[in-house]
Amino acid sequence: MAIRPDKPKPSTIQRPLSHAIMDLHRALIQAEARAYGLDTSPYKLLQSVMGDERFAWLKAFSDLIVAMDEAGARGELPDVMALAPYLETLHGLVAPVTEAGQRVATLSSGAPDVAAAQEKLVHVLAGFSQ
Repeated sequence: MAIRPDKPKPSTIQRPLSHAIMDLHRALIQAEARAYGLDTSPYKLLQSVMGDERFAWLKAFSDLIVAMDEAGARGELPDVMALAPYLETLHGLVAPVTEAGQRVATLSSGAPDVAAAQEKLVHVLAGFSQ
C-alpha cells in the first residue's frame, strides 16, 4: 500500500475576488455579444467566445481566474500578500490605458450589468486593501 503525501489545504482567500472577476467576465461577454448583435444562447455564446476574435481580449480575464483558482486549490494563497501578483495583473487588465481597460469602460457605459459587476469588484478589492 503506497503512502500518499498529504494534499495541501486549499486556500479560500481568493474566492471573493475570483467570483467578482467571474461576474465581471460574464457581464463583459454578454455585453460584447449584445454590442455585436450575436446570439446570446449559452451554446452559441460559447462558440463565439472560443472562436471569434472579437472576444480574444477577454482571454486574459479567463486566464487570471484559472491561475488564481488553481493556486488556491494548491494552497498557495495563504494570505493577501500571496494575492499581490494576481491583483497586479487584474489592475493591469482594467487600467484605462490598456485595450482591455478601454473596452471595459466602453461596455460599462452602456451595460448596467457590467457597471454592477465593476462596482462589486471594486468593493471586493477594497476589502483586500484594509
